[in-house]
Amino acid sequence: MPFADLPPLKVHYQQSGEGADIVLLHGFTSNLSIWMFGGVMEGLADEYRVSAVDMRGHGATNVTPADYTSDVIAEDLLRWMDHVQIESAALLGHSFGGVVATHLASLHPDRVRAIILSDAYFPGLQSLEPNMGQASVWTSLRETLLQVDTDIGPVVDFPHLFSIVGSWDDRQRKHLREQLGPIGERWLSSLVRLSGTSAGTDTFATAGLDADRIAATSVPVLALYDEHSPFEATSKFLNERLADCRQAVIPEANHLAPLENPKAIVAETKSFLSELARR
Repeated sequence: MPFADLPPLKVHYQQSGEGADIVLLHGFTSNLSIWMFGGVMEGLADEYRVSAVDMRGHGATNVTPADYTSDVIAEDLLRWMDHVQIESAALLGHSFGGVVATHLASLHPDRVRAIILSDAYFPGLQSLEPNMGQASVWTSLRETLLQVDTDIGPVVDFPHLFSIVGSWDDRQRKHLREQLGPIGERWLSSLVRLSGTSAGTDTFATAGLDADRIAATSVPVLALYDEHSPFEATSKFLNERLADCRQAVIPEANHLAPLENPKAIVAETKSFLSELARR
């Protein structure tokens, strides 16, 4: 596995294909395999050089006790781009990965050719999404955890979730692995790894990327929101406030489009980047 030695991090990444660069950024508590399981990476690599990166504390990249805000991880990404000699790239970010992509474009617009957002939730727009806990992804997780006598409540609260992860016994963890499947098991392992860090708080911090700064994004944006996305208000904000924003709905997806409808992600991304190349 290739790693970039960027103290205090050893950043794990994968690359495939040739051409203009696309960098794939996973969401919070996920890892780069989300782009491989569904075939997004393979689907893009026939036309582009595609890189998928494990963020700090995720996948095979090492854990740090703190520093998980989107501005810090954006700088991690910039250091990695320097290391692998990527001058500029289109960034495709799922969920929190989209926040990181937008933050990097805000800080270093010369390094970002375009942004593709996959159902991104922005802490800086949290006032628009007061009912995030009603999202079916969180509701389903809440119901599953109740089976192991764990009540995470109606509000999305990762610090609280992290605080109880360490109390699960072998029986509870075994049941969760059986219920959540292989991908869910990876997610469960990520929770355990991050439970002793500040990640649960950091990733929900605005970190300077407030509504005005998001609206000031200067690079072209493709905002992909899932058919059953809980973030309709965010999608509307981006469409109304960004200077150069194209939108599309990913059918039959519920926040996990890279796994639920990867072909649509690939098709929309290729169409968007082809259009930009003709400008």
